[in-house]
Amino acid sequence: MKTLVVGYDHSWKDKRVMRTIEIFSKLGKVYYQFSGSNDLSIAQSKGDIQCFPLSRDEMPGRHRLIKRVRLDQEILRLVQDLDYDLAYFHSFPASQPIKLFREVKKRGKKLLYDLHEIMPVQFLPEKYSFLNPVLWQILKAQLSLVDGVIGVSDEAMKMMFEKTGITKPFLIIPNYAVTGMQIGRNVKNAEIAIVGGTSRKITINGNLLKELKKNFKLISIGTNCDIVDEELPFMDYELMMDRISKVKYTLLAFQSRSDPQYPNDIYSLPNKFYDSLAAGTPVIIDNRFVSMKKIIEETNTGLILDLSKEPYKDLSLILNASGSYDSYLKNLGRYYDKFVWDNSKEDYFVDFIATIMNS
Repeated sequence: MKTLVVGYDHSWKDKRVMRTIEIFSKLGKVYYQFSGSNDLSIAQSKGDIQCFPLSRDEMPGRHRLIKRVRLDQEILRLVQDLDYDLAYFHSFPASQPIKLFREVKKRGKKLLYDLHEIMPVQFLPEKYSFLNPVLWQILKAQLSLVDGVIGVSDEAMKMMFEKTGITKPFLIIPNYAVTGMQIGRNVKNAEIAIVGGTSRKITINGNLLKELKKNFKLISIGTNCDIVDEELPFMDYELMMDRISKVKYTLLAFQSRSDPQYPNDIYSLPNKFYDSLAAGTPVIIDNRFVSMKKIIEETNTGLILDLSKEPYKDLSLILNASGSYDSYLKNLGRYYDKFVWDNSKEDYFVDFIATIMNS
């Protein structure tokens, strides 16, 4: 089987995209388009993976819009000219959001759509949200053309199907950790790692924050965050996982838009959520997060708090959780397979692909 994977704006070795590349390369030839430099050392054929690095910024033209259109034209040429059996889109070209889907089907090829987010509410900045109804119509047209959909959470997928009135075969693949850590391998420091956003996006009661700082050192890894005591630099994945495994908790309290019920936040399952659990570190999450909350409730691997209200109540829950902490660690080991990508999940994905190809 030959596969065309369109990463579009996703960079070389984006974790979610590369996971599909590695699987498809085991099934046959892969053509891989990603956002990156036209560096020949990267672009050269790598076994059964032929790379097509296409960067908007390297397209001819003075304005971003012109560069974007020309990038989309280059991707359209790949869709039209390459010899493949399956096209797998990790996003869609902004200037031709439906045309490329139609071109794939026009050639009689199978088409799968990996929706990393709820596209219609994520694509535009908040000030242009009045255009969201148009994007829902675009998504409806796209879904009508695809053979199957891959999503990150049941709740996000349900919302998209309900809003468009279209249902297609689907598979949920959360942002599983690449690997995990042995539970109890490292001593837990009196630290909390703030993950999932920058300082302007962290929503936590100011009084609670002050009290936390009296009892824990707050750190961030690879991101600027002015509420923390120490900003650690970006680390390779293994080093990052080792560092996360040494903190007492990770905390997710990000807010991407003014609306605290913004769907792409509350239905998200971020990379760092799974990385933390796989590293053997319990999480503290805001109770706004519907999808993460469901997993924490099912596995009892962390605290679900209202981080914007009742600071002293929430602080006492964190400080007095020592009796529950051993239980959190035990459950992190018990449910380890739910947090890490492994052969069984790869087999499930391959089975889904086979079903689509044979339909």
